[in-house]
Amino acid sequence: LFHTKPIMSFEEAKQILQMEDNGTSLYDHLSQVLLKVITEKPGDAVTSFENLSIGVKGEKVTLPPAPDSSAEASGPVLDWSTKTAALFVKPDEAPEGVPGPDLMADAGMYEWAGVSFGKTETYRLYLSIKKFCETLDAGYQAVKFWGKVTSRDGDYYVCYGKTPENPEDMDATKMEGTEGANKYTYFVTKGVSSPWVALPNVTMAQIVTAGKIRRLLTGSLDAAVPSYPPFPGNEANLLRAMIAQITADCAIAPSGTFEADDEGLIEPVKNDDGDVDPPKKECEELLSKDAWQHYELRLNTLGRCTKLPEPEDADDYEPPEGDEVPEPLGACGEEEGTDEWSMRPCPGGAGQTAGSYAKAVSLTWPGAYAVAGGKSFVNVYVGNGLKYSNVTYTPPLPAGIGKEWSVPEEEADAEVEPGTFPLEGKDVIADPTPPAEEEDE
Repeated sequence: LFHTKPIMSFEEAKQILQMEDNGTSLYDHLSQVLLKVITEKPGDAVTSFENLSIGVKGEKVTLPPAPDSSAEASGPVLDWSTKTAALFVKPDEAPEGVPGPDLMADAGMYEWAGVSFGKTETYRLYLSIKKFCETLDAGYQAVKFWGKVTSRDGDYYVCYGKTPENPEDMDATKMEGTEGANKYTYFVTKGVSSPWVALPNVTMAQIVTAGKIRRLLTGSLDAAVPSYPPFPGNEANLLRAMIAQITADCAIAPSGTFEADDEGLIEPVKNDDGDVDPPKKECEELLSKDAWQHYELRLNTLGRCTKLPEPEDADDYEPPEGDEVPEPLGACGEEEGTDEWSMRPCPGGAGQTAGSYAKAVSLTWPGAYAVAGGKSFVNVYVGNGLKYSNVTYTPPLPAGIGKEWSVPEEEADAEVEPGTFPLEGKDVIADPTPPAEEEDE
């Protein structure tokens, strides 16, 4: 009797061939060689088999080793992921706070203006604002999305709500309250996982100075603002002043959407039931500047939306130059050179239909857009916060040098001895606190 060794199965033979040696296996190598024979179809495959094998070995690409996930690399990423994941947690109870913007619906209209943050980022931004609205007092009424201001180190997302009340220590001659430039409180964040920070109220001096300088933001709200003329505040104040200028010039809506009362208070048009009911507008109607109007109060040269309050103890008070304020709900493009717009249909050309949107593009503030169609409209700004200029910016020159001292006119004819100079008169010494007079009994 002869003892024969049992033949191994195909799976066992395949496992032996798949044993790796220096990162590869004989099975993979033979598979690549046979694939090369099938694709190239050499005339004498048996003779050239060894050469084909050597060629396959030479074509092998050695991948670099995977990077080491150190704590420095994974720390910020893990922190961002943890904070962002918290936005997706559904609360157990209905949250309080104020209503937020329907950002996902508005984003569709933003895209017609060429503005998009990406679907994923937009949704995260929507959740971030929604979570922030849950922490606000009801006095803010509602929060809306304003836009994004770019900087040299990250960008500022901006949203806003109505200012509940004036600050207690407000000086009405230097700062407007809820009826003027501080009608809204603006909040900014550097990212959807970062906290929202309220910007300070803006003063007249900050608005006026911001209009005279051109400076890109650094990305730090606490950063100083070196400039000439000197800016009275830090970057948070400068950003707030930029927003005030852009809002006053670029907040436009289709005519008839808002109305003003006798006191100049602007409110949305409402129907007989008291519900907001703007008129329906077709695209063709909105391709003219006259079909749009400013629904926020404009700023005058003093940095105000309203006139300066008259002093109580001044009988013959004369307002300073520039105290005039534009009429509310002024037509778009009324001020030549400072209120320029371009109107376009979206989509236009062969794609234009009765349901197309109309897009208004600001030529004064690059990055400011308004999109309207039917009964809906949106405003959005994405830019660096600077006004358009067709000339290279040059800082204003400092004031002229004062004249040297000269003899007063009343002493010019006085005789002066040669070689002498007029001397300063003697100081008059008087008691600053004279004794009180005795009252007669």
